[in-house]
Amino acid sequence: MMAVLLLATVAACSTPSAGPPTPAGSTGSGPHTAAAVPPKGQGIGPVFVEPGAGMTPVYRFMAGATRTITVTMYELVDATAEHILAAAAARGVRVRVLLDAAREEARNRPAMAYLAAHHVDAVFAPRQRIVHQKTICVDDQACLVMTLNLVAADYASTRDVAVEDRDRSDVAAIETTFAADYAGLTSPPASAGDHLLWSPGSEAALRSIIAGARHTLLIENEEMASPAITSALEAVARRGVNVEICMTAQPAYTAALRQIARAGARVRLFPDRPGDLYIHEKLVLADPGSPRARAAVGSINFSSSSLERNRELDLEWSAGVGRSAMSSLAAAFGRDFAEAWPDD
Repeated sequence: MMAVLLLATVAACSTPSAGPPTPAGSTGSGPHTAAAVPPKGQGIGPVFVEPGAGMTPVYRFMAGATRTITVTMYELVDATAEHILAAAAARGVRVRVLLDAAREEARNRPAMAYLAAHHVDAVFAPRQRIVHQKTICVDDQACLVMTLNLVAADYASTRDVAVEDRDRSDVAAIETTFAADYAGLTSPPASAGDHLLWSPGSEAALRSIIAGARHTLLIENEEMASPAITSALEAVARRGVNVEICMTAQPAYTAALRQIARAGARVRLFPDRPGDLYIHEKLVLADPGSPRARAAVGSINFSSSSLERNRELDLEWSAGVGRSAMSSLAAAFGRDFAEAWPDD
């Protein structure tokens, strides 16, 4: 109840420089899917699929903090989120925010100014590395690992997901890595956790998930610009695995997608135009529904920069610790794949 009241209070505050507050509810199409919350130290979930879920679950997660909030974000242009962070700091919560500067300093500067004016500890990440990670952690107990940026203008038309992770080792690892990045270390060690896949250095693990698929492989991603990933998808399709890829059409990725399709994969695309769903989610889901299913979802695009140079984070898990979360992701993918156009 306290979190709900706080959300209503901050949404009514004056608008910061980052822009007007966005409504918490959904204005787009798509399911609101959520798995049961697992016990602390176990499992992955719930999953919030955007735009269907709306941002209320994310806002409530932030507003419910009682001791600490840490945010790592590529882009922050969401007045409601900024109000929530400021309100938390005002009531004594220790709030720290890390924003990308290598690519998005100009976009993030208004939010940075607003947060600083409201006594939130916010810093730009070192410019030597793009920080594309999207995480929110509260009270050293839970983290949202997300494919979405906190950008209000994107919510209604963009396919994204947020996954709640209460695994103690994962939360500790995300917080440890945040502290190093926040301190400005140029090469901070990413702490492993139980279900975390970090960039730099994520390519081999993602190729392993792809290569391990036996009957079905579901892929959603914003980019298809890594020759190594393209080759891995081509190889598994040639083995007879049912590979299904759903993306937003971009000319830069046509050759790679045609290469994978010639190997037997099925590719479907949404047009890149206003009014159509934009695929921003980054999902690898192997053998959904089977006991050996594996999934990875988070900020990692299929590009050399995202795989090997940026600060990125995916959750990687098996059916044994997050079957319901996988079911939510597979169901949302199925709807997207059915609505998208075949790549002719």
